[in-house]
Amino acid sequence: MFAKRYILPLVALTLLVFPLPLAAQKPITQHFITASVAGGSGLGMSCGEMISPVAGADGQIALSYEVLRSGFFFSFGIGADYRLSRFNMKNQMVDQFPSPDRDGVPVLYRYVYSGYREQEHTLYGSVPVWFGYRIKDKVYFSLGAKVSMPLWNTYSVTTDMYTEGKYVNLIDVVSRDVPSYGYYPTVTYGYKGSYKAPALMVSPMAEVGGFIRLVPGYSLRIGAYVEYAVPVAGKHNTADIVDYSSVDTNPLTRNRENLQSNIRFNSVLNAHMDPASTAYAGQNVMKSVSQFISFGIRATFRFNVTRTPSVCMCEIDN
Repeated sequence: MFAKRYILPLVALTLLVFPLPLAAQKPITQHFITASVAGGSGLGMSCGEMISPVAGADGQIALSYEVLRSGFFFSFGIGADYRLSRFNMKNQMVDQFPSPDRDGVPVLYRYVYSGYREQEHTLYGSVPVWFGYRIKDKVYFSLGAKVSMPLWNTYSVTTDMYTEGKYVNLIDVVSRDVPSYGYYPTVTYGYKGSYKAPALMVSPMAEVGGFIRLVPGYSLRIGAYVEYAVPVAGKHNTADIVDYSSVDTNPLTRNRENLQSNIRFNSVLNAHMDPASTAYAGQNVMKSVSQFISFGIRATFRFNVTRTPSVCMCEIDN
C-alpha cells in the first residue's frame, strides 16, 4: 500500500524531470551547409592511335546540403567545374592534293605538319551527390556521382607547317623555299574556336580524407578525390581535322598570307583525319566521345545548421 501511494509516483516524477541520460543514448540527425573548392590534374581518354593525351587541369567549386546520422552522411548540391584537356599529334601529318603547278605541270601538292598541339578549356554546370561514412570522427570515405552539362568551351590549335610539291618526273620533292610556286617555309599556324562538347556527362566519384575542427559549429573536411567523366549524350568525329575550304588553291594566285589567314583546324574531339591524309585517311581521331579522368585535393567547409533541442546532452558535431 505504501509503495502504491509513494514509490510509484516518485519513480514517475523522476522519469519526467530527469530523462537526459536516456535521451543522450539516442543519435540525432545533424544538418550542414557546405562549400567546397577542389583542384588537381586530369587526362583526356579515348584517344585514337595518332594522338596522345597530355596532362591537363581540373578545378571545382560547389555548394551542398548535407545530412549526418550515426556516422553516415549524404549530400547533394550544385557546382561549377573547369577542365583543361590537352592532346599532341604523335607523328608528322601530311595532306596531299593532286594539282597542276603554275606552269600546268601535274604535281602532288602537300601540306606537311609537325608539332601539332591542341588544348581545350571547358566550363560545366554540375549536380554532385555523395554518400559517405565517418570513422571515429576523424577519417571519412565517400562515393558519389555527378551530372554535368557544358556551359562554355573553347579550343586552340598550334602547329608548324610547310608546303611542298612532289613531281612524277623528279626523284626529290620541291620543298619549302619556292614561294612563287606555293612552296612555303616552315611557319607556325594557329587557330581558336569553340568545339561541340558532349551535351551530358556522368562522373562516378570517390574521396577519402579527414576532418579538422575549427570553431563551434564549423569544421573543415580535406580529402583526395578521383573522378571519371563519361559522356552519355553527344557526337564526335563530324568534320575533317583541317579545313581548306576557304584557302585559295589557284596555283597562279595563292600565297602564304592567304593560307595563314584562311586555314581552319577543327578540334580533335570532333574530328576525323582528312581523306587527303597520307596516313590514317578518314580515320576517327578519337575512338569514342572523349572521356576524362581527374584527381586532386578537395577542401569542404561545413557549417552546422542543426536546430539543437532546448534541453539535450547530445553531442553536436563541430
